[in-house]
Amino acid sequence: MTKAFAPRGNVDAVAAGRIAGWALGRGPVRVEAWFEDMCIVRCEPSIARADVAAAFPDVRGSGSCGFAFDLPHQRFGDEFVGELRIVARPLKPWLPSATLATLHIAGPLAAKALASPPDSKIRGPFPRAVIDAIAVRWPEDCTELLTVTGQRRFVNRLVKVMETPDLNALPVFADYARYLSTTFAHCHFVERHFPQTNRSAAPGSNDFHCKPNSIREIFSIIHQLYVLKSWSVDGDFAEFGCFKGYSSAMLSYACKQLDLRMHIFDSFEGLPPSSDAGYQAGQYAGDIAEVRDHVTRFGAVDAVEFHKGFFADTFRDWQPPRLMCLWMDVDLESSARDLMVVADRLSPEATLFSHECTADIFQNGSIVTRPAPDNPIPPMLARHEELGRPLTGRYVAGYTGAFWPRENGIPAMDAELLMEMARLLR
Repeated sequence: MTKAFAPRGNVDAVAAGRIAGWALGRGPVRVEAWFEDMCIVRCEPSIARADVAAAFPDVRGSGSCGFAFDLPHQRFGDEFVGELRIVARPLKPWLPSATLATLHIAGPLAAKALASPPDSKIRGPFPRAVIDAIAVRWPEDCTELLTVTGQRRFVNRLVKVMETPDLNALPVFADYARYLSTTFAHCHFVERHFPQTNRSAAPGSNDFHCKPNSIREIFSIIHQLYVLKSWSVDGDFAEFGCFKGYSSAMLSYACKQLDLRMHIFDSFEGLPPSSDAGYQAGQYAGDIAEVRDHVTRFGAVDAVEFHKGFFADTFRDWQPPRLMCLWMDVDLESSARDLMVVADRLSPEATLFSHECTADIFQNGSIVTRPAPDNPIPPMLARHEELGRPLTGRYVAGYTGAFWPRENGIPAMDAELLMEMARLLR
């Protein structure tokens, strides 16, 4: 049998257990609803559909091919969650059938259980309430969340929940999806419209391009901000080294959505002098007025406080606020050492992100690196060892890595999987 002989149709609406649509074949058809391996409803289309008749005027029965039925919850209880296949089957058994739709459905008690879950005490790189909600029904999908395999299993379950009417409307899921979709879209807006090149730099120089980071790098920070807030990690967010404000535009928008205060620390005069680092003093300069304009046009400047000056000067007489997370793209070991005075103001569960990272420094939970003038990682590790909060971490993407306290920190999600999840949920 060829595909041309199969019925055609569509499911137009799914609401409060009622399924409605249309189905049309070369002869009479029956519509069936299959829940897993059980047929729970059968009906024959008979509802007038003038729109279908107009689209298929030469097909007999097109004017009355609509169907609607209610799911018999009593057949499988009010706590069900699963897949429902809507099949159009010709009454002539030798003709092929067609699946009109595969729907994710849930009973009213299932939604109620996920709406107010108990504390699962499961820690991982996802919002706390989201983990608790998934754990109520699918605890097996909440194990090994520190591994990429465990995170993928959790994401697969989360995507199915997000595709299920009544469940995806719950605030715990809808709020998370809204944050991901809006910030992800904003990152792509900034990537597309932010100035490409630094007019004050010579072509071929290190700082000629104004977009030194990828969306994958910055979106990992954006996601982690939501996660940290969900776990009640207190404090503001800080960016050290902003260049022209490309990452600032993305991150400030996320902070605005979360009602977080963002602090941007930069000399706005470029890098300080440093011997043997491969950088020249004054590189990566962005005038504060220029950066403020970029954050205003491409981000959320009202969420931001600017702090002008080299780090050693800024923190000589001024104490930074409490911080939940920081992002540093400072290039130099000396700059990292100067800003590490803020480690005292970091929450014990804070996450740190840094540029100048490569994948090979993350080895089985340890961070293996050596001091060098252009390596800002050792001062960060050393200061946290002094504070009794040794760090672990994971590679993110590009030249960015994520770090968190080994004992009490909230791990960051695998960046590749995060991007996949963001695309599926937008």
